[in-house]
Order: sequence, then C-alpha cells, then structure tokens
Amino acid sequence: MDTTEIVSLLNSAQPEAYLGPQGIKLITEERAIKKAQIGYSIDKNGANIASNQPGSWQRHWLVIAKDTELGDPYYVEINNTQLPVYTAIFNETTHQWQTTLVATSLAGFVECIDLLFHFTEQDEPKFVPDSTAIFDLEKLEMFGKQLAHISENTDFWQGFFISYVEWLQDENV
Repeated sequence: MDTTEIVSLLNSAQPEAYLGPQGIKLITEERAIKKAQIGYSIDKNGANIASNQPGSWQRHWLVIAKDTELGDPYYVEINNTQLPVYTAIFNETTHQWQTTLVATSLAGFVECIDLLFHFTEQDEPKFVPDSTAIFDLEKLEMFGKQLAHISENTDFWQGFFISYVEWLQDENV
C-alpha cells in the first residue's frame, strides 16, 4: 500500500478522537504525512536519518498520527502487508525508541479511532471531568474489550483506559 492509499484509509475515519485528556489525531493529507516524517525518518532538509539499528527510528516506519496530549507518534510498519500500527516513546536515557503495538492492522486502527469518537462524542480534550465524562466502569470495560478485539491487541487499549480511570480519580470524581 502506498502513501496515497494509506491517506485514503485514514480519511475514512474521524480525524481525531479523545477519551478525557487523551487523544489521537490522524494525519489525513499526503503533504502533511510527508511533513510528519521530519525528525523521525528525515531531517528538515529531507535527508534520511532513519536506520535499521535496533532502538533507532526504522526506515520502514511511516508516521500517520500523533498523540494530542504528549505528541508521541503513531506509525505504520509499511514493510508489513497488514500495516500494523504502533506508538513510540523516545527514551532520553538510552537514546532509543520504545515501541508499543496499538493495532495489528491499519484498518483495525482506523476502525478503533472511529469507534472511540462515537463512544465518547468528544471533539476536543477534556482536562476536568464534566457531566459528559464516562464514569460507568462496566461500560468502559466493555468498550475497551471491543477495541481490543478490533485491534487484535489488549495491552495498548487496557493502558489507555487505565490512564482515563486514573485521570477521573486524580480529579476526585
């Protein structure tokens, strides 16, 4: 799948989705996808800075979204036909990227973003819980299981929901 097809698939979903303060914003324009690679696989002049060394940003990773709270990238592994989606955090101590699988396919990731948007009906992050916040833990658990099933990955979504519940608790709700 080339970048044009990836962008087309990204455009089939809501461009952003939030759960409390957490959010994911898809990059839905081909030009913006190319620009999003700066600092990851290319420098500001377009020179390749990716590597095949473990812990480095890999040449076959394509940034397709950003975490709206922390700015961490979401990327697809373009050398895999399923286009699995990961997120990554740069460890300043080890100077290596630590990756986490989000969904085993780009199609599953896009479906999860769409469902998350419709589940929360949030169009921006919330920093203080209000009457629209979701407090029903059973409802959250069931929805988390649905996302885990679609993405074929439990770990990422479990952490996503745990962070949300901790946010509710931190805000003394």
